[in-house]
Amino acid sequence: MAGENELRDYLRRAVAELHEAREMIRARTEPVVIVGGSCRLPGDVTSVEALWSMVTDERDAVSTPPADRGWDRAEAEPTGAFLSDVTAFDAEFFGLTEREAALLDPQHRLLLETSWEALTRSGFDPPALRRSRTGVFTGLMYGDYYHSMRDRVPDTERSTLMLGSSTSLAAGRLAYSYGFHGPALTVDTACSSGLVALHQAISALRNGECDLALVAAASVASSPVVFDFSRSQGLLSSDGRCRSFAADADGWGLGEGVAVLVLQRLSDHERTELPGLALVRGSAVNQVGRGPALTQPTTASQRQVIEAALGSAGLGAADIDVVEGHGTGTPLGDAVEVRALGAAYGARRPADRPLLLGSVKSNIGHTQAPGGIAGIMKTALAMRHGVVPRSLHADKPSELVDWQTANVRLVDAATDWPERDGPRRAGVSSFGISGTNAHVILEQPAPEVVARASGQPDPVFRRRRHWPDRRGTGDQ
Repeated sequence: MAGENELRDYLRRAVAELHEAREMIRARTEPVVIVGGSCRLPGDVTSVEALWSMVTDERDAVSTPPADRGWDRAEAEPTGAFLSDVTAFDAEFFGLTEREAALLDPQHRLLLETSWEALTRSGFDPPALRRSRTGVFTGLMYGDYYHSMRDRVPDTERSTLMLGSSTSLAAGRLAYSYGFHGPALTVDTACSSGLVALHQAISALRNGECDLALVAAASVASSPVVFDFSRSQGLLSSDGRCRSFAADADGWGLGEGVAVLVLQRLSDHERTELPGLALVRGSAVNQVGRGPALTQPTTASQRQVIEAALGSAGLGAADIDVVEGHGTGTPLGDAVEVRALGAAYGARRPADRPLLLGSVKSNIGHTQAPGGIAGIMKTALAMRHGVVPRSLHADKPSELVDWQTANVRLVDAATDWPERDGPRRAGVSSFGISGTNAHVILEQPAPEVVARASGQPDPVFRRRRHWPDRRGTGDQ
């Protein structure tokens, strides 16, 4: 009898341990829902839907440099894709004085406004999230506001200006403003920062570190330094446009932007009536390591990160029909990327179903840190509407790539999403000059989720200009 009782106890423990192990595996592979988002992108794009209108209208947002930042226009000669009115901000709405706002990096200001918009459009009431386990994961590259403005403010305010332009405080400022208690961190892997922040948020949600996550990224130039550097290195395109994967690609067209996503575990989302842009099935991040040069991409590392993302999603290469590429418009970088896509995807799918490839950079320029998140937004809407938009400025594909062997097709005209049994799926790539690569696997949500109404109406921000003038008087 004693032996039977011991056996029963052992079996109960074994079953309990097996159940616990299965739950751990399920949690670590559970899809994450992109509930909604918001953005400020070149071409006066202020919503995900407005971005979709831009790409389907086949417009680009290249413009002359902004006139409201105190730049020497001769130094800022190259064109690019710029945000308009970055000096405007509703300080009172966020409990700041006009002077405090003037000492705050415009990237921080725009992150505050777009995060509020993203939460409300996703159906959340931001004040109701106070003390919640909401995480903040930001991607940021530049902290040049202090250096461009320090001679315009009194000595007594320089410490405040330094804090106001600290990249490390970007995530903390959002958490402080909303009273969030989840993890808050800022990522800087250069151009891949946005997708790396997304990968970190997914891990935190799956590990139970937070119950809701804001993923945000911003790149706003407070000075023309990045243009000077890019010009000196021969990296800028001739007219400010990104000719992603094109035969006449001649360099990147720099852009600016801010983009925010709201994420939630699928099991939590299923208990709500919230909208949903897309499911994230898997993601991966890796590093080039000891490549040919510090900033030079490699086919091997990009192929490996794609394969890791597919493994994370539990999917194969043939399950993915479309990839939103990085596509900077540099001949070497684009060729490396297409070869990696051919090795990871094209070689493992039917020859009569080539992988479809495009890049939103052809519309909004190389927005750098938020570029990957803009690609997520474009791809989510493409899955919803069943159309792969045209990639602009690429009438003739790069001649440095054997496209047929790679089994990849550049989308040079709007194309219906390929028919298949099951949900539409896509990959989104982002590769940083830091050598850090990221790839994300998206899936179309269920039709009933797509049909749900968006959230509360946006507030009407009472935006005033905040940019210290040369006398240190602040508001202009």
